[in-house]
Amino acid sequence: MLIGLLEDDPAQAQLLIAWLDGAGHQVAHAASGDDFLELYRQQAMDLAILDWQVPDKTGLEVLAILRGQYECQIPILFSTQRNTEADIVTALQSGADDYLTKPVRQAELLARITALGRRAGVVEVSEVMTFGPIDFNTQSQTVSVSGEPVKLTRKDYAVALCLFQNVGKVLSREFLLKTVWGVDCSLDTRTVDVHVSRVRRALKLGAGTGYGVKNIYQHGYRLHLLEESIL
Repeated sequence: MLIGLLEDDPAQAQLLIAWLDGAGHQVAHAASGDDFLELYRQQAMDLAILDWQVPDKTGLEVLAILRGQYECQIPILFSTQRNTEADIVTALQSGADDYLTKPVRQAELLARITALGRRAGVVEVSEVMTFGPIDFNTQSQTVSVSGEPVKLTRKDYAVALCLFQNVGKVLSREFLLKTVWGVDCSLDTRTVDVHVSRVRRALKLGAGTGYGVKNIYQHGYRLHLLEESIL
């Protein structure tokens, strides 16, 4: 998984990064709340580990922005020295999925991360990826809906696949540009809007497929399962 880490203590951050890297995860690290939110805008994280007491915005404030403004649905684990029952309850009621008090133990941290990742349904890419009635063939780069082939341009296909590989995650326009068009791409972000709109129409996203795309104001898009789904 790609794990976002908010930790301002250099020694603690280095230790956690080494543990996570040794377990086969990638880590995107930030030492302040504002820097972490910017990092989240740029990368599609699978899970986040937040410290509470950090510069700029606290971990709790970052959690509120992720769950509220960004409608982030990835698992979020708190790792902090704050260990009162009131602190734990506050974090969990605010949207955290789990809570660890420092000093963190390696085996317990990795076990909790594995459990959170399993519940989040992190899926490995295979030749054929199925999402309800929608099938992606990653070898031929084709898509079908209810068995009927759908005509997509290569860029539309790449945008669609990126969205479905990150169901429930908010993807910024900048992230989609970098992923689909390349790291050095300087296209207008409105290009993303055009392609997402075409993908929405071509794949008939809505009640018929059980998936919808939501425009997250001033940020990007989130593909999500509809509440009343046929799946």
